[in-house]
Amino acid sequence: MRNQNNAVLNLVTVLFVLIGVAAGGFYFLNMNPSDTNEKQAPVQNSSYGQNSVTSTGNGQTSVVSQSSGQTSLVSQSSPEQSSYSIITCQRNSEGNPVVYWDNSDPQSSFDEMAAYVSDLEDKVVIVGKDKNLEWEDVCMELFWVDSFSISSYEGSDEKTYIFKYKPDAAENKVMQQKIDAEVKDIISLIPSGTDDWNKILIVHDELVRRVTYNKDSETVHCHDIYGALGEHVAVCQGYTYSMSYIAKRLNMPCSEISSDTHIWNVMPGFQTDECYIDTTWDDIGSYDADGNPYILHDHFGLKKYEMESLSEHEPKDVKINVPTKGIVGDNYFRKKGWYISSGDSAQLEIAVKEQLTNGGNMIELRFEDPQDFVDAPDNVNSLLRDIGYVGRYLSWKSDDLLIFEVGLNP
Repeated sequence: MRNQNNAVLNLVTVLFVLIGVAAGGFYFLNMNPSDTNEKQAPVQNSSYGQNSVTSTGNGQTSVVSQSSGQTSLVSQSSPEQSSYSIITCQRNSEGNPVVYWDNSDPQSSFDEMAAYVSDLEDKVVIVGKDKNLEWEDVCMELFWVDSFSISSYEGSDEKTYIFKYKPDAAENKVMQQKIDAEVKDIISLIPSGTDDWNKILIVHDELVRRVTYNKDSETVHCHDIYGALGEHVAVCQGYTYSMSYIAKRLNMPCSEISSDTHIWNVMPGFQTDECYIDTTWDDIGSYDADGNPYILHDHFGLKKYEMESLSEHEPKDVKINVPTKGIVGDNYFRKKGWYISSGDSAQLEIAVKEQLTNGGNMIELRFEDPQDFVDAPDNVNSLLRDIGYVGRYLSWKSDDLLIFEVGLNP
């Protein structure tokens, strides 16, 4: 019967291609990259592949200033090893490995499938899975997969996944070791007893510190976790998948949301109902005189309405159900005490002094009142002069979020 079924499968596939219908109850989903000019994350279940999402900027303007107030414009825009091993190997009559999916324990079933993919099997048969694997199920963990397709018969619980791999996929085990070492190093920087909010803040800052945004040309892995954690060069997908990947190893739920041109993270809130994070847009690629990066936190702990008010952040797809009520308790500036209430000059002075003396290279402020935000450059400059800071500094501002930041010692 297997040979007879194969003959039917081949005939149906030919008919499907010629007349564009699923004859005989056979389905074939091709998960290949789209051919659009504007790169985007794949979200349709008929297309699974290594598409790219690119971001055109973070909406920041940058100014180099002297404490005298003169300005001139400057343009800049302990984890477990995750390698897979096969304990038992079941194959069908065609020699393809078979995974009997346990819907009550999907991670174990995924790991079994991943072991075959790690060995670069062209086809893996999955039996009993309640729904198809999506591209997002594969692209983060199995970064060496370029695309995959699915074939099945109507009414059958057996589906064949056909994988295509990236050119260097044979090195996936070595690349995985580099990722594991990088993740272990990042997690080792989290002190014992650190709360979850600060854990994710450390991960955010380390990704910005270690990864360079790929502005000029695409590399094979700039859209995946190996680009970010192995090669330290990535676009927004690399940053975002890396955040989710590390959060998972910290036993913290984290998912991704994409627009047509960008992708970012969402987590259940730590003090509120939601916490949106865009690590990519907090990496401005600018450094102080000692070579330390200026790390922004404009997009750490935003609410849904705040994130979606920004350009390139109109979501196409939400992976987890995130409610929208609650106050902005997880916002970076509120947590740090650097959210300046309307007309509160004393709070502004305290925030500037605290950050100037804490040894960092940034002063970060968010304002409740739009006029206080407009006045911030002059008021902060006066405070720096009064406190005794002498020299140049960079400044950035976000008109959408009423954020003003100073980069010291450029």
